[in-house]
Amino acid sequence: MEAVKENKKKVHQGRNIRIARNFQNITQEDLAFKLNLSQSKVSDLELKETLEDELLDKFAAALNIPIGFLKNFEPQEFMKSYTVTDNTLNNNAAENSPESVTQQIIGDTEQTYIYNPLEKVSELYERLLKEKEQQIEEIKGKGN
Repeated sequence: MEAVKENKKKVHQGRNIRIARNFQNITQEDLAFKLNLSQSKVSDLELKETLEDELLDKFAAALNIPIGFLKNFEPQEFMKSYTVTDNTLNNNAAENSPESVTQQIIGDTEQTYIYNPLEKVSELYERLLKEKEQQIEEIKGKGN
């Protein structure tokens, strides 16, 4: 008899580290410093699908997030439980469905979120301007 293969996707733990890091506006260099690693090592680890539990513990502590997020968060499954209508994000998950587990990992929040894409573009633009200003200041500092 042939074993039935489970058609479940594996959680990409490295990607979850990147998601948590980006959400908190932490650079790979900053995270590497907290973990006493090189920036390139953090980059390599973010590309790995699975990581050792000890390493996940260190990342979770450095990012101040529950380890369950790094081990269990699956963006595609999470997004299946939401719909966007007129820039409003609505949670469609039943209270005890698998999708609600993801919500519990992230933390209980209101069921409806107002999402304005222009605000996100504005935030990104402001962040890019700050980074460019920092780079200019660094270049000026080296020139003196």
